[in-house]
Amino acid sequence: MKQIELKVVGMTCGACVARVTRTLLGIPGVHDAEVDLDRGVARANVDDIAASQPALLQALAAAGYPSQPMSGSTASTVGGQEPAEAGTKSDPRVSRGCCCGH
Repeated sequence: MKQIELKVVGMTCGACVARVTRTLLGIPGVHDAEVDLDRGVARANVDDIAASQPALLQALAAAGYPSQPMSGSTASTVGGQEPAEAGTKSDPRVSRGCCCGH
């Protein structure tokens, strides 16, 4: 088992934390997930074979939370774009159903 730590963009409330946690736990091979709203960080303990960092990044991006690997990785934000300014038309949070737009 290994731990993957990701910087998650766009979390603004407890509902966002819950959604990121559910998203990570829904990926095959993820055993547990911990999300820190204040730091904007998510950690997942995963099977070495079953769950990969790219799978986590893609799932979070699809859920509206662009993310990138923490510490020393050169991988870019999934989708190749920096996160949109909050509340703008291109912001993925605007069309979601959470209290903060997710």
